[in-house]
Amino acid sequence: MSQRVASPGRLFDRREFLKRGGLIGAAAIAGRSVLGCASIHDGTVIPCLGPALAPSAVSGMTYIRASEIGCALDCDLALGLNKHGGGSATDDAPRINAAMASASADHPITLIIDGSALISGLFMPVGGYWSIAGLGCGTGFFIKRGTNNDGIHNGGPNAAVPSDPGPPVPPRGSHVSLSNFTLNGNGTNGGDSTTGLRQGNQALGVWYYGINLMDLDNITVENVVVVNTPAYHFRFSNVGNVSVTGCVMQSAGLSTDGLHFDGPSNDITISNCDFTTGDDAIALNAPEGHAGNISRVSVTNCKFNSWSLMRLDSINCSGCDPKFNVDTVSVSNCTGSLQQAGFIIGQGAQANPNSVTGLVISDCSITAPAIIEMAANFGTIELNRITLTASNARMNPAFTSPGMGLTRTSAYMAGSTYVGSSLSVNDCVIQRTSNGVTGGFILEYASSIANLAINGLSISDVPGKSYPAMQSLVDAASGSIGNLIITNVDSKLIKAPCQAAQFSDINTVEGAGVLATGWEFPDSVMANGVPYISATTHQPSIKVNGVVEPYP
Repeated sequence: MSQRVASPGRLFDRREFLKRGGLIGAAAIAGRSVLGCASIHDGTVIPCLGPALAPSAVSGMTYIRASEIGCALDCDLALGLNKHGGGSATDDAPRINAAMASASADHPITLIIDGSALISGLFMPVGGYWSIAGLGCGTGFFIKRGTNNDGIHNGGPNAAVPSDPGPPVPPRGSHVSLSNFTLNGNGTNGGDSTTGLRQGNQALGVWYYGINLMDLDNITVENVVVVNTPAYHFRFSNVGNVSVTGCVMQSAGLSTDGLHFDGPSNDITISNCDFTTGDDAIALNAPEGHAGNISRVSVTNCKFNSWSLMRLDSINCSGCDPKFNVDTVSVSNCTGSLQQAGFIIGQGAQANPNSVTGLVISDCSITAPAIIEMAANFGTIELNRITLTASNARMNPAFTSPGMGLTRTSAYMAGSTYVGSSLSVNDCVIQRTSNGVTGGFILEYASSIANLAINGLSISDVPGKSYPAMQSLVDAASGSIGNLIITNVDSKLIKAPCQAAQFSDINTVEGAGVLATGWEFPDSVMANGVPYISATTHQPSIKVNGVVEPYP
């Protein structure tokens, strides 16, 4: 039976809906005790985020308990078997789908998942105004073998076919919340997908996601655990005003992105999440889905063990259409270990000018080959108080590297020529674990950065190790820099600003910290009024109206 309270007869604002869905408020409705957590068949432990209170009863919301609509709730979330002695569990999806089908703006419904259910796909109302609230550890869903679909999505069974429909962009529904449950995607050993491809059905152009929310505004996901998915843990397409907090994602294998956003998407906040994924932890892929720009994304206080921390794709391959923009992205207070670079900027040459811009990364400590893999045109990027522990780990040995550094373009993105407007580095550290750090900034494929400003950069070695000084601050192997601005660089473990032959690839050197480096510079590259050591006289010098004079 459901608990029905009078409908308000009007649309809810976002906070009202979250209250009515049970994400705000502490009063509990009496419910079952939660189950213990378990290990799935390969020994991976399903994380437990602890018990959670059932939603508060709030006027205007209909509450449906899974146990009261005939759901068997007899599934072991680790194995997908009947938890009362093995054998087949009962598919509870038909009952849940029928009970939730009438959710609308005038009739919002919250499903309380008060046990553990086997499901052959939950297909919720396309326009939203529904929520799923668990009771914490041991409550949630296991995707039935051969489901060949998403675990949870809005719309009918074929709503996500194909996965990338392209334009036109449809209108958005609104108000969906998920909280305090586990989803086991059954992604390995012929689980969810039985099409011959673990990720989905290649013939239909569709992948199978753990949770897939499409064409929606006002989405809240809190304390949801998703494990063992065939493809992405969460896929969001054409969404806005999205909050994801306190979630845990754990899967192995290619295509197991954690939070994957397709264009267009806007106003996204991600906080206090834990990612262990075989692919990008967070992906902002503007050309995918219906395709469109992605704007205003904030990530804070998250942990990562993934292929990359974040992919920011404005173009899918060199010269490809369509081309879009990703802007105003901030990432702060993050830690992690990545196989590739922490951040992958674009995926090819000939992107829009400044196609990725307003990226600010602050107060993060990352173990990876590089902080940023440069592979598309960018506008402004800031690195603030970043520590890179330079590790040459790579998921695929075929992806060779030209070296490690704060920024680079490796063979993984071969031929991805870019034009960058401004890269600023403030109080960052490269901690070396080997001799493989060949430069702080490595430019390839005739790429260029108009302004590279360094206000605080140092090189250190891991405790107990001591490596020779690296060759150069900038390795313009096949690229160029317009203005190199040096305000503060600790040059003790850096031999030179660049190789002597590469000064021709730098237009101008300026900044208050040039002289303090002790490096020698050709007179021709120096800006007027900047003290430096001349490579011609080997003495402190300054250019006044283009004429080199002794300094002071």
